Amino acid sequence: MKVAAYIALVLLVIPIQIVLLDRISIAGIRPDLALVTVCLIGLYRGEMETVLAGLAMGFAQDLFSGGALWGNLCLKPVLGLMAGLARRNLVNLTWAFVLTLMLGLSLLSGSVMYLLKSFAGSGTSFFLSARGIILPQACYDAILGLAAFKLIRLWKPRRTPLTAFTYE
Repeated sequence: MKVAAYIALVLLVIPIQIVLLDRISIAGIRPDLALVTVCLIGLYRGEMETVLAGLAMGFAQDLFSGGALWGNLCLKPVLGLMAGLARRNLVNLTWAFVLTLMLGLSLLSGSVMYLLKSFAGSGTSFFLSARGIILPQACYDAILGLAAFKLIRLWKPRRTPLTAFTYE
């Protein structure tokens, strides 16, 4: 059942990113829906599931985008693993942590993708790209990830704290 759900997720997220997110771009900046999805899987599931989902999403994203460097295939599992490892060390998952984590991982992803593209011959300055593309996209990814996190929290039942069952 999990395998079918992950296959459906990969087959839905990438086409949604390609078709719909172009329509809601702000000043030409589009969020990376695959990155947000992989990070959310890392926050809620185990590290192994995150790595496999990241491999599948990165492969599909590179396949549909026509990227020659296959950067997403290598980058998405690593970012998801980082999110999963960060979650393992937390007791309570807060909105501030999710926002900071998504922002940091998106900044890392944008910087690595810029470096990979600069080896291919792009002549733009890193600081111009960081100010104009990488930082706004990271903010957009973080806000989208926080909104998805809040929606998942509404949908997913919460555990009752142990103190609610004690007589003290």
